[in-house]
Amino acid sequence: MDVHAPHKPIHSIKEFLVHLLAITIGLLIALGLEATVEWVHHRHLARDARENIYQEFRANQQDVLRQLKALPAEDKHLDEILSVINGAQHGRPQKSLENFMWTGVLLRNSAWNAASSTGAIAFMDYSEVRRYSQIYDLQKIYVSLMDRNLQERHQMNVFLAHMAASGKLSDAEYESGKQIILSQKMAIQEYHEVDSYLNDDYSKLLSRAK
Repeated sequence: MDVHAPHKPIHSIKEFLVHLLAITIGLLIALGLEATVEWVHHRHLARDARENIYQEFRANQQDVLRQLKALPAEDKHLDEILSVINGAQHGRPQKSLENFMWTGVLLRNSAWNAASSTGAIAFMDYSEVRRYSQIYDLQKIYVSLMDRNLQERHQMNVFLAHMAASGKLSDAEYESGKQIILSQKMAIQEYHEVDSYLNDDYSKLLSRAK
């Protein structure tokens, strides 16, 4: 921002005051325009971040609904696995388990991370940011549940492969295997609870965007 010297000599206090007033008004206008440009930029930054977050929530909600729909079949399959283990433990002929496709969900958070790194959330209302943060915190709980479940599912597959290869295991080994399956069934209930909460939160938030 440049302040130019008068084009002609100032010969009176009145001329000086007029020139000073002109400079002051010019500076105020320039500062006002600069502040307006920054305000518009921040507004657009927050708007774009908000739209990206809504889009991310819509995609996550579809995945959550897909898993909620698949959970009953997964729970039924775990019951079938338990039945096979109980049968093998008591000497009954082992039934073959059909190939089963588990539902995997990866909840996205890139829009939230981008909004945080660009500073866009600083230009949103606190109540709005808090709502987003609560949902993403709940997504973190889901991710930790998924990590634990994948580890247990690996243990389950190792056990089933060992049971099929060995034929007859000790009672302690069978009980250990059944505990893994029961833990998987408990995870189904936890998934259902967290998915239901997420679906409700997504629906409430996205309804405001319509």
